[in-house]
Amino acid sequence: MANKKPRGRETAWDMVLSMSAVIATVGVIMLLAWRPQEEVKQQVDYDTAVAGAVIAQTWPISIPETVPTGYEATSARLEPESYGDMGDIRWILGFQTQDNQYVSLWQSDGPVGPVVSAATNNAPCEGSVTINGQAWSKCEIDKPLTRAFVKTEGEVTSIVAGTAQWDELQRFAESLVVAKP
Repeated sequence: MANKKPRGRETAWDMVLSMSAVIATVGVIMLLAWRPQEEVKQQVDYDTAVAGAVIAQTWPISIPETVPTGYEATSARLEPESYGDMGDIRWILGFQTQDNQYVSLWQSDGPVGPVVSAATNNAPCEGSVTINGQAWSKCEIDKPLTRAFVKTEGEVTSIVAGTAQWDELQRFAESLVVAKP
């Protein structure tokens, strides 16, 4: 019989060699299978979405007077309000800033409480600020980071929210005008 090591008495060196072989094999497979991924940005037809929303809606749709330099539209849509009753509508505009922060506008004729909770990630609203002569509530939460200004006029609640700094959100809210057909 051959001189064989008894089972259970393998050395630490044998374990190191086995682990090295496994790691090398996994590394080769990962190198062969790895493909760089580019960030895919959704194309948003902002002008068409605005025109369609203005025609379809019975209350004034707001848009920024001019889209700020460096902003890229990430969403623009008129859709049923999922936090309201049948027939409630929301208008959503979303932008990514040149600093990779987000700014959005959410307008809805749905019930104020659920709409504000959804649009602000349940941020508590404390204090207010006057923007263009109108009082807006100021809401903020750290996780997920959300800053928001909220106002209600008649049946429509408007929320300017995002991860951008307060001054940038305020400039965006100041720029809002009623979209013309």
